[in-house]
Amino acid sequence: MTERRASPLLPMTRDEMDARGWRELDVLLVTGDAYFDHPSHGAAVIGRVLEAAGYKVGIVARPDARSTADFARLGRPALFAGVTAGAVDSIVNNWTADMRRRRDDAYAPGGRGGDRPDNATIVYANRVREAFPGLPVVLGGIEASLRRFVYFDPRKAAVRRSVLVDSRADLLVYGAGEAPVLKIAARLSAGRDLAGIPGTARLTRDPPVPVPGVDVELPGYEDVAADLRLLVSATEALEATSRPFFAGRVRQRHAEGWVVAEPRPDVDLDELDRIFALPFSRTSHPSYREPVPALETVRWSVISHRGCPGGCSFCGLAVHQGRVVSFRSAASILDEIHALARFAGFKGTISDVGGPTANAFSAVTSARERCRACRRSSCLHPAICRHLSADHGPLLAVLDDASRLSGVRRVLLASGIRHDLALRDPRFVEAIAARHTGGHLKVAPEHVASDVLRRMRKPEIGLFEEFERRFLEASRRAGKQQYLVPYFIYGFPGCAAADADLTGAWLARRGQRLRQVQGFIPLPGTLAAALYAARVDEDGSPLFVADPRERARQKAMLVMRPAQTVRNGPRRY
Repeated sequence: MTERRASPLLPMTRDEMDARGWRELDVLLVTGDAYFDHPSHGAAVIGRVLEAAGYKVGIVARPDARSTADFARLGRPALFAGVTAGAVDSIVNNWTADMRRRRDDAYAPGGRGGDRPDNATIVYANRVREAFPGLPVVLGGIEASLRRFVYFDPRKAAVRRSVLVDSRADLLVYGAGEAPVLKIAARLSAGRDLAGIPGTARLTRDPPVPVPGVDVELPGYEDVAADLRLLVSATEALEATSRPFFAGRVRQRHAEGWVVAEPRPDVDLDELDRIFALPFSRTSHPSYREPVPALETVRWSVISHRGCPGGCSFCGLAVHQGRVVSFRSAASILDEIHALARFAGFKGTISDVGGPTANAFSAVTSARERCRACRRSSCLHPAICRHLSADHGPLLAVLDDASRLSGVRRVLLASGIRHDLALRDPRFVEAIAARHTGGHLKVAPEHVASDVLRRMRKPEIGLFEEFERRFLEASRRAGKQQYLVPYFIYGFPGCAAADADLTGAWLARRGQRLRQVQGFIPLPGTLAAALYAARVDEDGSPLFVADPRERARQKAMLVMRPAQTVRNGPRRY
């Protein structure tokens, strides 16, 4: 095990620049989140990667977007400004599922909301351009990634152009940004243009000549705006490009030109190890007088992988990060946990070892050419692909080895698991029940009705019941009183009154009502948002979309009685 020492946080003030002897930055990063130096914080990761490559990087966090003052306080950078709305889409961050303004923000000091503008990527990019005319502006983060092509804006209830058009940014990085941002910095340092960098998109008048049978053209903005059904087909086509090893470009016509996205960069199996070996302090900037809730939640967690094979229709992770799972080596994860055990304030519990789906850590495929030609939008639905590994052995080995490290008492899984994937490996269910559950385990059946689950791309409820049975039996054998925390969504496109009643009746038979539910939010860039906007199913048939009254009724079906959870013990279905 190597010893790690945290480095000072990246500068957010002129005084901090002066302390480093810097008169000018190379790169300015603007983020809608408070700045905390943790590997789950996008701006912190990009900043550390650039810093390790020798660039001078500063951060402007949660700027006041009503003027350019905050954006200009560190001066004009030599190379470019990187702009992100933050870890969460700004509309989702600012508004509830029923479009009521949120008062809280987990990524703000003290958890108070109100400072992040809607469509923050566009707003911040335009302020940067005002502050520094002619400076290259590069967009990144999940908001930009999911809006790189035509998308549905839930606040405006309308289709909008690519965020590249409205922000007039020079480039957009989608998915993991570490490799692209290093290429961007190197090219600008050498005075070269930014065309053709893998993992980026740009607006151009003269797109590259398409490669037949490889490149993909989506319906253009004007066509989609005139016929929302085309948003469904465009989103399905974009989803297909998230499949493993897709190597084509994606293009879409706008009146202002073509938005062209280069293919994702090849997965470098050593890249994540190098990133997570960087000297993160796991602290927030000292200027904050109150803790940042998002940091407190993840401070003692470890990210094991990126990418998700699930392709759930309401989730942007596959479109954002892709369906290829890139994972860290066991040595890298254990080295990080070894270092965490020596941090001040660590009390012996690693709160999570996971990623988008914790037990997708080793869900890899050995059929590269089959994946390249595959047209599925999910590797797990309607059934788990036979070419996808369901061996949980590597993850269990990491968890058990970490538990034996000096100073570590418990290593938990808290980021949620795919229960259908877990059922493929009985060892995993036994192990997490006996050793890696902190009393509660998050599982997301999402619904009961088969048609709704089909549109969500989630497994039938019977698989959840089977997982529950095995988990609770394993908990009893381990002598533990443990609970499942099931997540459900109400108001999903196509969920009619009868479907909601079916879910309510299922819960009633179990004597259960839910502690927390999520109203459907049409997240830009997802298929579910396209179905919601167009009010048609994937086959073009009319689709029921609940009005506010029906949404409220569906919510009440799930939460009308006092909260209960599923305890160990015999159950009848």
